[in-house]
Amino acid sequence: MLILCILTGCVNTKKLTYFNDIENTNGTENGNRLLPLKIQPGDVLQITITTIDKDISVLLNPATASPGPSAAAGGMDQGYLVDSAGYINLPIAGKLFVKDKTTAEINTIVAEGLDKTIRNAFVSTRIANFRISVLGDVAHPGSFKVSAERASVLDALSMAGDMNASARREDIMIIREVDGIKKYASLNMNDSKTLASPYYYLVNNDVVYVKPGRTKALTNSAFLQFLPAAIGVLSLISTLIIVTAK
Repeated sequence: MLILCILTGCVNTKKLTYFNDIENTNGTENGNRLLPLKIQPGDVLQITITTIDKDISVLLNPATASPGPSAAAGGMDQGYLVDSAGYINLPIAGKLFVKDKTTAEINTIVAEGLDKTIRNAFVSTRIANFRISVLGDVAHPGSFKVSAERASVLDALSMAGDMNASARREDIMIIREVDGIKKYASLNMNDSKTLASPYYYLVNNDVVYVKPGRTKALTNSAFLQFLPAAIGVLSLISTLIIVTAK
């Protein structure tokens, strides 16, 4: 019991603090500029088009006009799926290339595609299926939907209920797929330089993996699981020896 208390009690609180190399409470970090999110194949775009003609608006926005069950209710995100070649198909506008475009650029592309038939259409685009996954040594691992176009590693950890005390804060793995290729990066949440990393801000379908520390591995080891039984056996043997000796 004494050994267990020592193992669980000797915790370096500095290792539990984010960016503990920052001595001052005030300051700025200019190394990282938030880049606009680029659309990739597999993204689902929610494109809202508003015109002065109500019938045309209904045609261009069928999901908002339909009273029936939505795709989201069936576990699917409503919107226009970006195909493997980077295109979407819109009524009237036709087939549009949107890969590597920002939502602001897509607004312009769609408006120009509609301009041949519809004048002065107002277009608003957002990613409908922006999700990130947080796995490993966190309070509530899982997949989380992001309503905005901006989500950082800290946002992801907050959604997952933060890292457990046993987690390895100096080695958080980010897994990202770019053009069908898996890329990996390690972030040190004890180092303020992480704020300038290109992986600090997450993109759609990023996976954040928090590795368990030595304390977690120790508490889950077969030795510790066997230890209470072993102590009980040793205690029984000691008692028998004492009784026999008397």
